[in-house]
Amino acid sequence: MREYYYEMVYILRPTMSDEETEAAIKKVNSYVERFKGEVLKVDKWGKRQLAYPINDYDKGYYVLEYIRTNERDFVRNMENFFRINEDVIRFLLFRLKPSEVKELKEKLSQKETVPASSEENKGEE
Repeated sequence: MREYYYEMVYILRPTMSDEETEAAIKKVNSYVERFKGEVLKVDKWGKRQLAYPINDYDKGYYVLEYIRTNERDFVRNMENFFRINEDVIRFLLFRLKPSEVKELKEKLSQKETVPASSEENKGEE
């Protein structure tokens, strides 16, 4: 089976508390897994100014995620989920090019090796 890699950015309502924001991110990730996807990386950008007001909000909480899946219907399922989720005010989901997938895999492998080496250096000091 072929693997598909996606970059997913979504904006949550800025009026949510920190706990509600974390719960919303966990809910999105649970749906990613429900639709047979795997979350590779979650990058929380925090609250930022929007370029233009969306639903009377001038700020939003941005989240970037990298996803791997084998399902062809993954995008359609996630888009349907985002459309009915009231916490998400905007989303963007697109497939990565092979060159971008290669870069992503390199970044992920570097991040896995960096913490181990930094822990070793702490013990030597």
